Amino acid sequence: MVIGIIDTGIDITHPDFKNSLGATRIKYLWDQRYTAQANSPQPYNYGQEWDSTQIDNGGAAAHDATYYYGHGTHITGIAAGNGLAMNKYEGIAPEADIIFVALDFNSTNPTLVTDAVNYIYAKAQAMGKPCVINSSFGDYYGSHDGNDLQAQTIKNLINQQPGRALVAAAGNGGNVPFHLGYTVTSDTNFTFFKYTNTSVYIQLWADTTNFKNVDFAIGADQMAPSHSFRGRIPFSDITTHIGILKEDTLYNGGNRIGIIQSYGDIIGSSYSMEFNIIPDSTSYYWRLITTGAGKFDTWNFDVIRNNLPPQNTMPDSSYYKLPDFNQTIVSSFQCLDEVITVGNYVNRNPYLNYSGTYTYDPNRIVSEIAPSSSRGPTRDGRTKPDIAATGDWVISCLAQPLRNDYITLAPTQIVAGAYHKRGDGTSAASPVVAGTAALYLQKNPTATGIQVKQAILACPKTDSLTGTNLPDNSWGYGKVDAFTTLTGCLVTAVEDMPPVKPELLIYPNPSANEVNFDLNFLQITPMDLVEIRIYNAVGKLVKRRKATKSIVSINNELAPGVYLCELIINEKKQASEKLVILQHN
Repeated sequence: MVIGIIDTGIDITHPDFKNSLGATRIKYLWDQRYTAQANSPQPYNYGQEWDSTQIDNGGAAAHDATYYYGHGTHITGIAAGNGLAMNKYEGIAPEADIIFVALDFNSTNPTLVTDAVNYIYAKAQAMGKPCVINSSFGDYYGSHDGNDLQAQTIKNLINQQPGRALVAAAGNGGNVPFHLGYTVTSDTNFTFFKYTNTSVYIQLWADTTNFKNVDFAIGADQMAPSHSFRGRIPFSDITTHIGILKEDTLYNGGNRIGIIQSYGDIIGSSYSMEFNIIPDSTSYYWRLITTGAGKFDTWNFDVIRNNLPPQNTMPDSSYYKLPDFNQTIVSSFQCLDEVITVGNYVNRNPYLNYSGTYTYDPNRIVSEIAPSSSRGPTRDGRTKPDIAATGDWVISCLAQPLRNDYITLAPTQIVAGAYHKRGDGTSAASPVVAGTAALYLQKNPTATGIQVKQAILACPKTDSLTGTNLPDNSWGYGKVDAFTTLTGCLVTAVEDMPPVKPELLIYPNPSANEVNFDLNFLQITPMDLVEIRIYNAVGKLVKRRKATKSIVSINNELAPGVYLCELIINEKKQASEKLVILQHN
């Protein structure tokens, strides 16, 4: 088996990642943080790569495992550590081969994650082994529906062949109300956002059917020494913003308050509306104002939820919309049906630390969902996380370059021997499930990603803490149970698990010439009527093509621009996808 880890870095010297003869179990290590060198992996041509022989011979000594307190080392130990350092702290799949990608978290390269996923799967394929990838990182911003380009690319890589699975952490935002979403009505509702750093940034997401009749504006309020509304820019709707970067200036009494930049886009079947506010006064609160009919969501840590002005100084306070604790999962591929997204429950509350005393937190209730574990659902209403696992206070590998720092500065966070440390969060819960998926693929090496997910979700552990009204958006289907996943249980299928939806595969995308719509995956009969419909950025139908074969192609039939393509089966929309046409060659 291969377990792929995409994370911060890995301690290649740690005994838990070596076999009994002292040879590394890390078959490949790609550190994306380096510039192109002779050993840069191809076709990516950045970072540095080392195989197991080079690692054993000291060739990877420059690799840094200390970033973010050795996060990647700790995560790898949970999934695949063999416990040789102390013969106790063993991971879930202790004999698996390891392929590690150290992600460059400071890079703006949009393909870093998809490159990492492709790299790991390709290496495992060359080794002739099934592979599960663990991702214990994420971004709270974005569409939260799995329809972004990164997510769709990863979905295609998972589905490319059997023997592949991907497990991801749900996030640690469950105790922070940073999600704002509501049904827009003819009432003029609003919410405050505060200035941080250099600007105020707000991004709205909505289905195209839910946002066309919403009007919005940006306004400003002075909060001290007393509250007063300082004005707003004119209302507008999404159709006047698509593909256009606008700049409005807000004045009050002839004095400029700030500049509001805005841009609208259509991404798949969703609208994205962005505002970047550059204020002249950093003490103002900035209003997002809505009216009309529809619904939207936004995720923002700068939304104001406390100490609002009273109604006698802010008469419209009854129309203020507060953020909530729902839909706090990370975005992108973690929202895919093909990905097993993991919540976190408390593993333990005491442990014997390096100092020989017990570290104890009475506020941690063992086996209860961790308050920080992010909640679903996805923006389009699907259950997430899928499953929960032990993630709060998990003992796993300590990156040894940090050993002396922990002994000196944080001895209560490590355990005897100083080879292992405490870790928390869905980051630690995810590799528990990744290790379980690896064991299942060892037993069933030709299982697809969806089949691996169904096996895990079919046989969860439930108790008085999870309740029986599952799945829900805290526990998913319950607590992962590796034993019943491998040996079977009374349930033969996941009840009420949403079926895998038809998808519209388009390649190449973006394209300058020919575009192909691949319908090979569809389970249709000769009696079904299948059609591709293509809409431009303002929603006008510009082309429709009936599908009489498995591949539908068009060549130089669309002007450069952004389009929404819909898959219609028997006059019902089954899937949609964004298409970008470049300047023709």
